[in-house]
Amino acid sequence: MTLKPTITDSELYKQCCFYGAEARRWTKKFAALLPEVERRELYSKYGFHSVFEFAAKLAGMNRETVLEVLRVSKLLENKPLLQAQLAEQGWSKLRVVTSVATPENEKMLVEKIKEMSKPTLEAFVKEIKKGN
Repeated sequence: MTLKPTITDSELYKQCCFYGAEARRWTKKFAALLPEVERRELYSKYGFHSVFEFAAKLAGMNRETVLEVLRVSKLLENKPLLQAQLAEQGWSKLRVVTSVATPENEKMLVEKIKEMSKPTLEAFVKEIKKGN
């Protein structure tokens, strides 16, 4: 893609915002696939030595991010409503609720994840922990 030399700063900024948001959206979707890629050992079927190499070469994800995605997914394996949010909300927001998530409260937590920013969600979880 080549930009016209006459593109304004405002138009350029709008394009940057759009493509940046799209990149984040697709990265979340890719990350949500990693637990299944690891479970099936799909990476080895396509010549990769590990799920880490698979994620690095296909999506530019670093080892720490892959480890965290897999850890969060494992913590949520008996909470399918929350786990389904991995592709939409991302692993970092889900990580915030893993310490308080139960099968009984997962529906409520899904709603909170959808409506709250990450800092607000962190404060909410802190309050839940104080109440226990």
